[in-house]
Amino acid sequence: MKIVLVDGYNVIYQSPSLKLLLSQSVSRAQSELVEMVCTYCSLKGVEGYVVFDAYRRPTSEKKAISPLVKVIYTGEGKTADSFIENFIARNKSRYELIYVITSDYSQAMTVLDKHILPVSPKNFLKELNYSRKYVKEKFTSPVPFTYYLLSSEDRKKIEEKLKKSRENKG
Repeated sequence: MKIVLVDGYNVIYQSPSLKLLLSQSVSRAQSELVEMVCTYCSLKGVEGYVVFDAYRRPTSEKKAISPLVKVIYTGEGKTADSFIENFIARNKSRYELIYVITSDYSQAMTVLDKHILPVSPKNFLKELNYSRKYVKEKFTSPVPFTYYLLSSEDRKKIEEKLKKSRENKG
């Protein structure tokens, strides 16, 4: 089993669009990143944690967003880095591969192991954007514009012809 541990603010600060959202609304920027991670994890079939430093919260909080993705708010006096390091120490043997998404070089060096791969936020953002683009292209099929230009009478005629054509084939 594989897992992705994401230092949320490290990724947000590396993305111009998420950084802009952050200046407008912290929760919107967080939600956008979490949505992107959910898409990525669903496509890759990996578990994911998005960890946010939350110094103003008295206690840490864990929210299951999907079967694969959980969001962690660290709580007072704790950092995303410390959560990720502790998580790895406690759970390293459970996973065949742990991706650690952080721009904190010292943290990346402390977690080096053959089963632990540090990934830069910029590279991870490329993966997130690729995943989002893939889903958009693969799973959205807009109704052709010409369909709206037809009158309801013309649409009914076309639908009837298609129905007859299907019946004749069957």
